[in-house]
Amino acid sequence: MSLSEVNIMKMIKLLAKKHIKEILELLNKNEEMYFGQILRIININQSNLSKLLNELVNAGLVEKWEEKEGYKLPKSYYKITKKGRQALIFYKLDDKFKDIPDNQFLKIQNIVAEYD
Repeated sequence: MSLSEVNIMKMIKLLAKKHIKEILELLNKNEEMYFGQILRIININQSNLSKLLNELVNAGLVEKWEEKEGYKLPKSYYKITKKGRQALIFYKLDDKFKDIPDNQFLKIQNIVAEYD
């Protein structure tokens, strides 16, 4: 596989993780949110949310910045990027995958499993 195909597979694996869709959709509906706001809405523990948000930032799907003034600890803010909005298309495609026959879907799973 080419480097481009490998990057696509990594992105698909990220988008398939639990809570990623919920995080992206939440950020898409709001201009920006700080960590505590996201944590209150999404049913996930703090360390897992932090890890997922960092993965989204590293993939370029979410931007992060910190507000330090007036707080003992910096307040981390998050905002979906253009690339993040484009990634939401993945979830529309997910419905299409439900129409794929089982034997074809198994082939796709085997290809993805090669990169675990």
